Amino acid sequence: MTVHMTNREICLKAAQRLREVGWQQGVFGPEDGPNCMLGACRWATGYHADKARLHELQIEAADACASAYAHTHVYCGGFAADEDVAIAWNDEPGRTVEEVIATLEACP
Repeated sequence: MTVHMTNREICLKAAQRLREVGWQQGVFGPEDGPNCMLGACRWATGYHADKARLHELQIEAADACASAYAHTHVYCGGFAADEDVAIAWNDEPGRTVEEVIATLEACP
């Protein structure tokens, strides 16, 4: 049976993940961390545990990142549900883990 998580559940689990294993920029990160924002969301959806659902899980994780990013004060409009935008935001020079965690926790 497939269990789908809400975007908020994914983002809260991803925020906790980043607290536990660390955050990084430039790559999703390994199963044991550290992870980027999307890597943590992919982990939260079961990306490393359930390869059969990989495509569906990637979409869920990217959608969660889009939702988290769009519902914070850093949102400037014009955002499409595109994981590349969330990746670019995570990887922006000067970005901090605190900002990433706050963004994930702000997801409705």
